[in-house]
Amino acid sequence: MPNAGEPKGFGEIGVPIRIGNQKIEPGDWLLGDDDGVTVLPRKNRGGITPTGPWTFWKKKNRIREEIKEGRTLAQVTDC
Repeated sequence: MPNAGEPKGFGEIGVPIRIGNQKIEPGDWLLGDDDGVTVLPRKNRGGITPTGPWTFWKKKNRIREEIKEGRTLAQVTDC
């Protein structure tokens, strides 16, 4: 159950938080779209560049638009 903070508290910056059962550390990425939200921990990012997720979402949105226009998934993903 979510709890409200102190009404006149200063809060904290750069500390871990917990949402449900998911712990989120400073530096983790939160990625979300219409389908939901996921956490990409900083330690698991590996070779992903900062533009990597944005390129992924741009491609995903392009595919959705082309399918709405009547093309098939095989046509828009070069399968």
